[in-house]
Amino acid sequence: YHAPGGLGVRMDSALYDGYSIPPYYDSLIGKLIVHGRDRTEALARLNRALGELIIDGIDTTVPLFHALLQEQDIHTGDYGIHWLERWLEENTPG
Repeated sequence: YHAPGGLGVRMDSALYDGYSIPPYYDSLIGKLIVHGRDRTEALARLNRALGELIIDGIDTTVPLFHALLQEQDIHTGDYGIHWLERWLEENTPG
């Protein structure tokens, strides 16, 4: 486990380097919070922080958030209540 850090980045978690996640864990093992002067700066910090975040041994939503950060709608704020549902249908294999 390695938590990201830096200006405008906070990771709330009870994890620490070497921690073993038990088989019946709460799926919310951490919360990554970023802020910036504007949306562009906050999204850039989020992208960097996700790149620094390391959680081994379990599947996480980090790859999903990396993919979402590639979408123009996320950067412009041009999305509605069903946007994610449609995006997942179009972008999830299987």
